[in-house]
Amino acid sequence: MQQLQQTLSEQMRINDHEIERRKVLLNFIDEDADTLKHCLKWVEPFVDAIVARFYVAQTQLPEISLVIGDKETLSRLHVSMAKYTLELFSGLYDQAYVDKRLRIGKIHHRIGVSPKLYLSGINQLQLLIEEVIAEQAHLYNQSSQDITLSLRKLFYFDNQLVFDTYIASLQIEVESANQQLELYAHNLENVVAKRTAELTDLSMKDALTGLYNQRAFYELLEKSFNITERCQQHLTLLYIDINFFKEVNDTHGHKAGDDVLVGFAQSATQIIRKMDFVSRYGGDEFCIVLPNTKIEEAKNLCLRLIELFDKSSEHPVTLSIGGASLYPGAKLSMDKLIIAADNKMYQAKQICHETRQHHFELMPRDELNVTRMVNNK
Repeated sequence: MQQLQQTLSEQMRINDHEIERRKVLLNFIDEDADTLKHCLKWVEPFVDAIVARFYVAQTQLPEISLVIGDKETLSRLHVSMAKYTLELFSGLYDQAYVDKRLRIGKIHHRIGVSPKLYLSGINQLQLLIEEVIAEQAHLYNQSSQDITLSLRKLFYFDNQLVFDTYIASLQIEVESANQQLELYAHNLENVVAKRTAELTDLSMKDALTGLYNQRAFYELLEKSFNITERCQQHLTLLYIDINFFKEVNDTHGHKAGDDVLVGFAQSATQIIRKMDFVSRYGGDEFCIVLPNTKIEEAKNLCLRLIELFDKSSEHPVTLSIGGASLYPGAKLSMDKLIIAADNKMYQAKQICHETRQHHFELMPRDELNVTRMVNNK
């Protein structure tokens, strides 16, 4: 947006001081400007002929003919080249002149004229102008040698500007390509990261319920277990089995069984905190891990889970819940914690099959069983 508010010379930081510096380096002095200016009147009548000869020669080159393309374009180029030639003898080589030369370079680069073709054309134009100077200068009491020398300095000046534009355009193209490459790389990184996260999520999640799978259960439990031991905190593990699940599958079909599993997953997800997690251990067995939670505190959670699960299920299924806890000072491995919760679940399951009621068995740290029975559905 800022470029649209600047001239080409401003964009390329070619100010008046820089223009004068370039003239000094080429030894292009005021006398050279005056010399060329005094030629304008007698050079002007020959300009159309010079330009005509120039394009006759240029269109013999297949590359140039291809760039020009059609008669109308050739006609417009003829007018532009005549104007360019007259400006060489204007005697005024200021900021406006510089901007015109920069624009020429930008246009030639944009339409695909290579530097070698541009220099070839400029050299041809220069030779045609010098022929006229050699033939006409003495008629106006001017030195053709002095005029030619001044003209060559100006052509060098012009070519510097044109090639600065070529270089700047190439730099912009390289910068743009780098930015696009960086953007592509950044987007690719995001895509890869997202895809990796999705694949990781797929490898850690149960496809049906969206809960963590058994693999994720062990990984997450190990992390929670280690933190609990290191920080001397409590951790409670609930091991849950859905009773009479096979009867639902056999009687109502696997779709009904899937609905029961999904209903349990949704119920369990609603009651846990952010630090807790639920896993589908396998089949109709689930585990809930409750970091920084005493075993006694898990009772209310079991009751809420049973209440929500009852509302979600249309079939006569119940929950057997076994719970065990890791607490400060307990010499309990992770595997033994799982076994303890599993054993409690089987104790609850035996009672549940006799009563067809929900049941949970929790093992407090003093090893006194706490048994809870809920009304039959």
